Amino acid sequence: MISRQAEFDAPAEVVFGVLTDPDRTTRWLPLGMSSETTTVDQVRVRAGSRIHEYAVSSVPDQLRLEWRSQDSTGPRGTAWVEDSPAGGCVVHAEVSLPPDSAQSERAEQLLAESLHHLQRDVSDNFNAG
Repeated sequence: MISRQAEFDAPAEVVFGVLTDPDRTTRWLPLGMSSETTTVDQVRVRAGSRIHEYAVSSVPDQLRLEWRSQDSTGPRGTAWVEDSPAGGCVVHAEVSLPPDSAQSERAEQLLAESLHHLQRDVSDNFNAG
């Protein structure tokens, strides 16, 4: 299990909206990755020549997003947004890799990069208005 969190100077609902907006997903994915929504509860992520299919579900009243690989070879994860006592909010993210995966260090880097891009996208849009 890989866990990370990131702080945001924006309301939790705004951050969750960016996190779950299919038109904005590619903005916060790591460089070299893009996404497209195939159905309401499925997304396709392209990383170079590889394509990964994920089932996605959200629980808006809990500001929670979950995803899992459509096959057993990929990761699954959860992200949730909570108000911060100091104002703003915190995004918590957890990713579980398959038991035989040797990619935990790379997965940690990708998760950190995603959260950094999410912070930038939220900041650019929230502070612009």
